[in-house]
Amino acid sequence: MNFKQLWIVLLLPLLLFGCSAVKTEETAITLDFWTTTSEKETEVLTRLIESFEQEHPDIDVNLKSVEFGEASNNFKIATLTQDAPDILRSDIGWTTEFVDLDILLPLDDMVTAADQEDYFSTAIQNNIHEGHIYGLPMVTDAPALLYNKELLSKAGYTEPPQTLDELMEIAKAITNEDHYGIYISPDSYYSLPYVWGFGGEMINEEMNIEIANESSVQGIEFMVELIKAKVTQPDGSFEDWNARMMEDFKNGKVAMIINGPWATADILSGEAFKNSANLGVAAIPGGPGGEGSPIGGHNLVISKYTKYPKEAYQLIHYLNSIENQVTMAKEAGTLPTRVSAYDDKDLMSNTIFQGFKAQLEVARSRPLIPESSLLLAEFSTYLEQILKQGITPQEGLTQVASVWAYLIK
Repeated sequence: MNFKQLWIVLLLPLLLFGCSAVKTEETAITLDFWTTTSEKETEVLTRLIESFEQEHPDIDVNLKSVEFGEASNNFKIATLTQDAPDILRSDIGWTTEFVDLDILLPLDDMVTAADQEDYFSTAIQNNIHEGHIYGLPMVTDAPALLYNKELLSKAGYTEPPQTLDELMEIAKAITNEDHYGIYISPDSYYSLPYVWGFGGEMINEEMNIEIANESSVQGIEFMVELIKAKVTQPDGSFEDWNARMMEDFKNGKVAMIINGPWATADILSGEAFKNSANLGVAAIPGGPGGEGSPIGGHNLVISKYTKYPKEAYQLIHYLNSIENQVTMAKEAGTLPTRVSAYDDKDLMSNTIFQGFKAQLEVARSRPLIPESSLLLAEFSTYLEQILKQGITPQEGLTQVASVWAYLIK
């Protein structure tokens, strides 16, 4: 019995009896909404929900913040225990898996043709599977190169690196007792620009695994070369890496990091960026084999077992209005998924926003398969060992390819 067959067996009680036994004593409509937003995004989201509740006095929304790394499994477990939230802010990779497990509500009869046309095609396509719509794209993103203009200028550079060779050059020029060039993350998601920069790939369209081919290995070898050149975090530690990376960047210790638009609000609160003009955003430099950054984003999806499908859709449609997407972009630094939101004059004149938009133009998709999130998790396990130089890039990626072959067989 494979995983999907086991999942169907476990879901059988829900399929037979539905959720009629859940919350039977409620007299008012309460929507449970799990979000994985950052602190700043959650502040804005809370305010938007309060506005929705004022316009819909018969609906209460119970917003709960869930750790990103735990949300997918928690949602699946909650579905089994008949306690799933009505709405989830889902990573695009999870959406595919949830559809495969048949635990999301199809929205075909709710999403209008006009709404579909207003979303970027890449964003809405991440919600369409076998002709059915299973969510609304809330935000889109792609990590870009974020850099401290002052540190680059002091090292003699007025522009960010355009190639990976220039990245190495600038990182070496900046690194001294007080500063270092670039932070290296052990999360495989942030290694993909290096892999693609040397012409590597994860899995091709024919579902052939290419992560251990020569080009992919060269991309990871370049990351190791940065570490060996001593232009990355001095202690070589990856413990609590994201928090440490952000603190070093905000305090002006590291000159360059790879991160997404979700991080900008926090970055601008740092000492090094009291003058917001000091923050530069550019496309991640390309290498001899190309360029790219993994396109990501989050969808608003509804549990198949919600008691309130109409009201749940009213909420996600409200949150995804043009006005509210622009509000979220301005206050939390997220990138809208609606084309018309980009007509806002303030967004069009924002250099940080435009920098991420430039990255989106050369962003690439990860394999949109149910196992996508599992692939990156396994990759990260071996990547950290590679970066700590416990195993070679070839050895580590060969192991990754072997695990992937098992996962997608």
